[in-house]
Amino acid sequence: MHVRLSHGVVALLATTALSAPAAVYAQDVVETTNEPAETTTESSSDDTLRQEAIVIRGAFIPDEKRETSEISSLLDAGDFSVQGDSDVAGALRRVTGVSVADSKFVYVRGLNERYSSSTLNGSPLPSPEPLRRVAPLDLFPTSVLESLIVQKTYSPEYSAEFGGGNVDIRTKAVPQDNFLTIGGSLSGNTETSFQDGLLYDGGDSDWTGFDDGTRELPSDLETLVNFGEFNTADLTSAERLPFSEALTNNSSLLVAQQGYVGPDVGLSATGGSRFDVSSNLSVGLLGALSYGNEWSTKEGQSGISFFSGTDTLNDDGVGSRLSTTNAIETSGLASIGFDLFNDHEVSMLGFITRSSDKEVQTTERIDNDSGNPERTDSLTWIERQLWTTQIQGESIFPALLDLQANWRASYSEAERDAPFDLQAGYSDNDLDGIFALQGGDTRIRYSNILDDTTDVGIDLKLPLTVGSVLLDLKGGYAYVEKDRRTSSADFRFDNTVFPSDIQLQRIDFAFNNLIQAGNTLISPPSALNPDYSVATLEVDAAYAGFDAQLTTFMRVALGVRYEDSIQVVETRAFQNAEGTISDPIEESRWLPAATLTWNFADDLQLRVGYSETVTRPQFRELSPTFFENQDTDVGYFGNRYLVDAELSNYDARLEYYFGRDQFITVGGFYKDLENVIEEVLTSDENLTTTFVNVPKAELYGIELEYEQILPVSSWVNWSWFASKDVTIKSNYTWSQSELSYEDGTQFVFTSRTPDSSREFGAADLFIENGREMSGQSDHLVNFQIGYTDTEAGSEANLLFNFASERIRFGANATGARRPEVIEQPPMSLDFVYNRDFVWLDGDYSLGLKFNNLLGAEYDWYQEANGQEVIVNNYDLGRSFSISLKRTF
Repeated sequence: MHVRLSHGVVALLATTALSAPAAVYAQDVVETTNEPAETTTESSSDDTLRQEAIVIRGAFIPDEKRETSEISSLLDAGDFSVQGDSDVAGALRRVTGVSVADSKFVYVRGLNERYSSSTLNGSPLPSPEPLRRVAPLDLFPTSVLESLIVQKTYSPEYSAEFGGGNVDIRTKAVPQDNFLTIGGSLSGNTETSFQDGLLYDGGDSDWTGFDDGTRELPSDLETLVNFGEFNTADLTSAERLPFSEALTNNSSLLVAQQGYVGPDVGLSATGGSRFDVSSNLSVGLLGALSYGNEWSTKEGQSGISFFSGTDTLNDDGVGSRLSTTNAIETSGLASIGFDLFNDHEVSMLGFITRSSDKEVQTTERIDNDSGNPERTDSLTWIERQLWTTQIQGESIFPALLDLQANWRASYSEAERDAPFDLQAGYSDNDLDGIFALQGGDTRIRYSNILDDTTDVGIDLKLPLTVGSVLLDLKGGYAYVEKDRRTSSADFRFDNTVFPSDIQLQRIDFAFNNLIQAGNTLISPPSALNPDYSVATLEVDAAYAGFDAQLTTFMRVALGVRYEDSIQVVETRAFQNAEGTISDPIEESRWLPAATLTWNFADDLQLRVGYSETVTRPQFRELSPTFFENQDTDVGYFGNRYLVDAELSNYDARLEYYFGRDQFITVGGFYKDLENVIEEVLTSDENLTTTFVNVPKAELYGIELEYEQILPVSSWVNWSWFASKDVTIKSNYTWSQSELSYEDGTQFVFTSRTPDSSREFGAADLFIENGREMSGQSDHLVNFQIGYTDTEAGSEANLLFNFASERIRFGANATGARRPEVIEQPPMSLDFVYNRDFVWLDGDYSLGLKFNNLLGAEYDWYQEANGQEVIVNNYDLGRSFSISLKRTF
């Protein structure tokens, strides 16, 4: 299509084309066209005028693809609604190259959560999880979010800890109009709801997700534990008696029972207002609250296996497992923003999210040594909380050549508190079906993790024009400090041999009679299991670079980041003891990054990139403190001799946009890694892991993505179908990885004692040369087909997700040799329906969800020589949900 334009308009269009990362929109020329436009300007007969032509490419390339040189994926509020995902972790499994572990942590491009990072509005987040330094993403409800951006290629304004990618969680912006939305939901699961589950009473306020003090450790007892004095050497039995009675006198924390489990319930409210105080000042307010009460029953098998002889795989106590968990989730957000003098914006955010798990679990197995049936009952209460405060600003200074300055400051704190974690061990010594309480396997544990992060930073951008090249000069500074404190204390009876008559009593009566008989609790510090650790990581960073529009259709970004960091872990037998400090990991690095974006043909865009990044050991991987994950029954301890892993990243992606929000992309990636950190099994009797550095690894793969909107009216020429569309979205990732080392390589590891010296072991005792990396799936598949009726305000979507098996924990060939643990992520098929309607002058939204229609199960296993042993297996059940929202 040709349009005759004046020279002034030609100049304006040319400038706009240059300023856009790829080109300008076609509708900038003709609003009514749906096709890319070629615009020609013809001169008059005056020789001073010349003929000019402008070809406008990239008409269909979305804004977010124009505004960055990096390879990224975006999910916004519309995607959350269509997919029906209630938290960030669930939403991210739909993204190309992303899978989710434990329903909390993202694996990007085959790299586990260690190689991914997450930020909230650009600021790093702490983690309340003992096993990870990254925040669990199930803590963030999608109801308070504006969008999620997964960036897969590195740019210097991000932290250098960048392997698979960065997930930036963006909360809702200050509103332009007043609104209030209130909603509620009911849901259930075929394995859990409307049937009996395992319960215990607990405290009166458990339903809120907050303990009312029922489980609180007496302050005097806490002081004794902190000084390592609650033991037989420092206190007599009579002095320990009142503390022992205080810990065991509440039957509501000791006795498990069966009871009815009802439906899951959810409530939410979000509202905002905007006030235009003057022509130079506008103020916006945003607030959100949510509450969820959900139940989950898991029934299956768990255990671990080892090699007996050369090739026989024996189970090491594989048995049945049954648990019921009540998860209470609450969150709140408050934000205030100011628009000042049209060139300045300042916003302040407060956000808190909590998830409390109240669980009863019982496991049964045959002890390999005695041959007797054993049972372990566990009653736990775990509070996970993350809160953050942020202040951010954006300014443009016209007097300084339109210099743009974005600054931020935040303080965030995450805590995991597990008070009164009861474990009771039983044994059927007479093989008569009667289980007797065992002292050696019975304990009460208190554990706590406190993680905090301080972040300040500023990013500057100066737009310049050098000849015909539009150039953005970029630079900035950031300081991040992360601190973590972990503590743990076990309380056991000083005499672990219980009288036979007491062994058969209900546990609350047994505890009471044991104490009356003179058996009291102790909590001696252990060199093998140190109770306390503190860790810190400080990073000073600065970066500089440029982003240049070399031609109308070619863009180059080049930059370098400098980071100076120090990481230290100190471990103590108890809080006030002399500590053992790990060797500090001090590094200073220059890390380059470069990307090229070339819009070489109509709606075809090529991106290529190279970068160097780093992955530091997580705090838990450096500390020898033993910790057990109640979610998976996996214990672990760290290796204080780990070093940083380094990565070289190569990326390329070809993008073809053939319509609004319609595209096909083909991408490839290759990563060369040094000193890769791998989690491997130990020879301990139970499922326990530690960590080693592997000298070399490589990871490579291909990503395919396709999205298209098909108007139904193009098939059936009826006016009734004019508002109906079918949308198809699909993506596939194929990847391969390989760990390698030279013959004779020795791995450095450590035992569970804080002051242990370096130990060396042949590499092939831990890692098979050439095996794939932990967490890497060969195949990731997402498919979504949706039907939308814009006139009726309804949409229905069928969503499929699949990830092939991956190594969860590496093998161990020392002592009780154990093959690697394989995880088969559950394959899911979900159906989501949403309908907007008006009733009694109110605007409503109805939602229906049916999850896991295929009835997939959760599965970990070990296999060797044609034999297979289950490590962790249970049915997930099929879930259903109905929700209703009203907007005022």
